[in-house]
Amino acid sequence: MTEVTFYLSSKAGDGVRRALAWRIADKAMKQGRLVYIHCRNEEHARQLDRQFWQAPKTGFLPHAIHHEGQAPVILGHNGDPGEYHDVLINLTDHVPDFASRFQRVAEMISGAEPERQAGRDRFRFYRERGFPVTTHELG
Repeated sequence: MTEVTFYLSSKAGDGVRRALAWRIADKAMKQGRLVYIHCRNEEHARQLDRQFWQAPKTGFLPHAIHHEGQAPVILGHNGDPGEYHDVLINLTDHVPDFASRFQRVAEMISGAEPERQAGRDRFRFYRERGFPVTTHELG
């Protein structure tokens, strides 16, 4: 069964979610896992792509945009991720239809209230369907 982990930050902003996504993707990739990062739309995926090429200065996260290349980390949006991945990092405000196909789902929640509410809704969704859900407070 798919395990779901919510990573909660008290800091607000989309940059918080991107930083958390980087950390989780990097850790999963180093464990030999394939990662799919689900973005809001194409522009969000391309923005994340540009940022992943630039930061952090001390690391590198091999990644590609879905249907444009192969890498341990794929950035996608809108629709089925296609090939098999181990970890789904969800950067949207809804639960993707394909979430249950992954071994793990990581939900990134910043301190912004509209995002917190959307996170609460996703938490209830997973819990009501019997997914094992854990949370990590990151400060």
